[in-house]
Amino acid sequence: MNSLSKRHKTDHLFFSGLALLISVVGLSGFWFTYFGPIIGKTYPPAGVPLHLHGWSFFLWLVLFPLQAILIGRNSHKLHKTLGKLSVFLVLVMTLTGLLVLSVRADEAAREGEPLVWLLYGPLFLSNLVLFIGFYAASIRMALKHQWEAHKRLMVVASGIGVAAGLSRWVMIVSGFHPLSIPIGVLSCSIFLLIGAAYDAVTRRSIHPAYWVGLASFVVVMIPLLPQVSEGNVEWVNQWLAALGEQLGFLYEPEPTVEF
Repeated sequence: MNSLSKRHKTDHLFFSGLALLISVVGLSGFWFTYFGPIIGKTYPPAGVPLHLHGWSFFLWLVLFPLQAILIGRNSHKLHKTLGKLSVFLVLVMTLTGLLVLSVRADEAAREGEPLVWLLYGPLFLSNLVLFIGFYAASIRMALKHQWEAHKRLMVVASGIGVAAGLSRWVMIVSGFHPLSIPIGVLSCSIFLLIGAAYDAVTRRSIHPAYWVGLASFVVVMIPLLPQVSEGNVEWVNQWLAALGEQLGFLYEPEPTVEF
């Protein structure tokens, strides 16, 4: 086996393993608050948009490592077909997520609770925006046959996308406190750091996708922490609440479903 073939095999093993790790963390985090109660039939009544968001997210976390494995097995045709279908899946996940988030923000603005939406709704929104942005960039790189950028941008998108799952892990371990959600959301940068470290070891350089992904935490996410800027949080909440007021007829949240 020549050095180029060996590198390709190592890359496939690494990216498949990292994709699987990201998906396991995301799925296990939501198991405690959503998937487990759903299967156990103990989840309280909730609107269809919330379930569409939850199960489309589940399918994404199944598809993401599957796509990496398919490339490792040279199943390029099936990988391409599933990649096209993923566009629809991501649209459903994103639009339903925005709907639930905005309606919840409107409810919280009127009622003064749940506090989690008043404090961290904008942070959740930034997470959603970054996910769709990096996903779109990854698809663009695939269309241009820039595969190295494509797979790394997909790692960045999916790593950021499981921030809510990581937040749930933090709350399970330490309980809910003012820093539990920020720690969980910002901790998803660990996946980007793992990818960057792999590049540094195997290529002696780090792909720009990781630098841009890590910079997004500083530029987009951190300014929306209530501990950093209450003004930014209030401004985004006002915008979210206004959107939720207009979209409220599409989703009526049950008071028992808070987070």
